[in-house]
Amino acid sequence: MEPKSPSKSKPQITGFTCDPRSPKFVVVTISIILIFGMVCGYFIFKERIWTTEKIRTYFTVVLDCGSTGSRVNVFEWMTGNDSRVYGNLPVLLRSYPDNVNKSSGCQYHCMQTEPGLHYFVNDVVGVRASLEPLIRYAEQWVPLERRAATPIFILATAGMRRLVAEEAKRILGDVETVVKEHEFLYRKSWVRVLTGKEEAYYGWAALNYKMGVFGKSSRTSTLGLLDLGGSSLQVVAEVDVSTKDEHVFRSKIGPVEHDIVAYSLPAFGLNEAFDRTIALLSHTQALGESAGGVFEVRHPCLGSGFVQNYTCHGCFGSDYSRVKINMSNQVQVSELNSVFLVGEPNWEQCKVIAGAAAINSSSSELSYHLNHSKCIGLFSYGGSTKLNLTKTLHTVSRYHALSGFFAVYHALNLSQRANLSMLWESGEKLCSGSWADQESSNGQYCFRVPYLTSLIENALCLSDIEIIFGPGDVSWTLGASLIEGEFLWLDPEKSQNPMLTLKDYIMIPSPVLIFVLLLSLLLIVYCCQIKLPMPGRKTASTRTSLPSYLCPKRQIN
Repeated sequence: MEPKSPSKSKPQITGFTCDPRSPKFVVVTISIILIFGMVCGYFIFKERIWTTEKIRTYFTVVLDCGSTGSRVNVFEWMTGNDSRVYGNLPVLLRSYPDNVNKSSGCQYHCMQTEPGLHYFVNDVVGVRASLEPLIRYAEQWVPLERRAATPIFILATAGMRRLVAEEAKRILGDVETVVKEHEFLYRKSWVRVLTGKEEAYYGWAALNYKMGVFGKSSRTSTLGLLDLGGSSLQVVAEVDVSTKDEHVFRSKIGPVEHDIVAYSLPAFGLNEAFDRTIALLSHTQALGESAGGVFEVRHPCLGSGFVQNYTCHGCFGSDYSRVKINMSNQVQVSELNSVFLVGEPNWEQCKVIAGAAAINSSSSELSYHLNHSKCIGLFSYGGSTKLNLTKTLHTVSRYHALSGFFAVYHALNLSQRANLSMLWESGEKLCSGSWADQESSNGQYCFRVPYLTSLIENALCLSDIEIIFGPGDVSWTLGASLIEGEFLWLDPEKSQNPMLTLKDYIMIPSPVLIFVLLLSLLLIVYCCQIKLPMPGRKTASTRTSLPSYLCPKRQIN
């Protein structure tokens, strides 16, 4: 029998094709859809079991009315009942201003009005001029329909603490008048003067929240805080429960309780410490009278071109070398005196006078104590009692130095982990040169560098503890927003705040989703094997190849 011609033979291909009408294709497609649906359903329902209430967002507005000026922060938060994800704390979504672009005159906060509120006793016009721009700024970030549900906290600090109670009360009354004219949620208790301990505590809470310490079920070592303002210094650390100190108190933020020691030291801020150096110099120099009949004081921390009329607290009198301070944050301010301040640069003398201000003592006493130890402590209670905070403050392995500390570090362009030796070297380099660079910063950086270095080394005795400068965007206002606004996230149903926007978030982990999609694609490619011709290769014959014994070669005669 003659074999069939190859041209008449049809090839039999048994592979699977991607024809949608193919039963095998339909089965594979349905299987992939079922697998994908099961995986997604698992994660969706698992999230819904864990989350018993919908996630909410809310805003808070905090005005910081400090000694040098008033500032505003707007915070947007997200909160839910998922303790695994959120640690029972709200999540900060955004804050305004974000401090990304800082002007040269504002190193760590850039939405500010000056001067401080304490200058506006019996001056409602001044109070309004100070607060209106800040409240208007907050309104830019809080949608109109959310303002009636957004609390506004107006909290004053060291500048207002200096006033007598009746004067402070009158200013706060004027503040309330201004706030009532706007649409934010307002309560009388939200407009007040913070105690020094409250300010310190809010700063510590802000730092540890920002650095991710809170919100964990297990106990994590917290960070210590050094916060240097214009009028006061805040020092906060977590201590052992057995520590005996009148400044220790217990706090619970999230699932863990903390025993905290919080010191607020009035008159140790940058501006008041500088005033103290003028008072000290006025007693050690033979005061000459200037042409205008004002006494002249020569300052070793100022450049040779610096000349300024300056109002000084207690530059004259029998003994004003020590500022009268007590630990209840009351500062006994002596009469005001005007002096003619002249720069007479001398780095070595500048270090001595700044160090004396850091421990609140005289230059001679500083030299005496330094002969015995670098750790001196600081004098308070009118200068009669020396406070040594070493035992309580050394319970923390790391401190973060904020605000004024960060501003000086930023001006010197140092690394965040700069040690005290680097600070001293940078200060000497800056202040032993031409002194020209100081003029752009009010001529006080040559005082501030040795002052804050002596504060850390001689007064607080923290030279052997790791200190990090920054982050620059941490302010006690974040802690105030978190803690003052806890009624919004601890028990939202009782917050009397019906305007909270509800958003139902369903979170599927993206790695799982990608894995499922890739697996599905792999199955489709595997099942739909299609051989495509490779470019540049000759196409095989369309005839079916037959065995040689069925088609013997023809003999050529």
